[in-house]
Amino acid sequence: MYPAPSLEEMRRTLEQHRTDIIGVLFAPPFTKVGRENIAPRLGYLDGRTGQHIHFFCAGYGGYGFADDLVSVGEMRYDNGVVIPWGFSQRKFVAFVNELEGSTSWHYSGESDLILARPDLMFDDCIVYDIEAMMRDGAIDSPSRLFEAIIKYAREKKEAASVARLSDKEGLGLVGDAAVEGILSLAPKPFRDLWKRGIHYRTQNLAKT
Repeated sequence: MYPAPSLEEMRRTLEQHRTDIIGVLFAPPFTKVGRENIAPRLGYLDGRTGQHIHFFCAGYGGYGFADDLVSVGEMRYDNGVVIPWGFSQRKFVAFVNELEGSTSWHYSGESDLILARPDLMFDDCIVYDIEAMMRDGAIDSPSRLFEAIIKYAREKKEAASVARLSDKEGLGLVGDAAVEGILSLAPKPFRDLWKRGIHYRTQNLAKT
């Protein structure tokens, strides 16, 4: 889990910490999902993602991240370092504004998740409406969605490694194939409830 103060900072992070797929998460603590399901589990989600996928959390960060930081808990990293994390409304708004200005995406006002390639072109994305999925019973907890995505990213990376494929050849991780792959890894009772166009959609978010 990484902060997302700006697209440029995301690029610098990705230069140092390579991955094949990223998630950009918008789940502020003033939403039910952010308050009850995301903020308390930041450390857990960080541990689960490993090198398979990086989640960038809009508005969240460690000490020194922002003057208006409100504590949400601690992030324990693999090297044993523990850093208090918090949420900044100003940083959240700034990043939402930047991404809306740089792409065709528009924030729903609730809890959104964008899956994209690490080149940050945003021309091949999956957008999930987490609040709608919760409201309609398509998931009983955001962790169901995250677990399916994490498993998908891990399996795709392992398959590409075994086949000795390059990133470009072997890791077409987003798009329609990814939608079906992630859905197949969701718990069986929920699969039929995931509705394309309502709970998720594939999109080219690159600004034309």
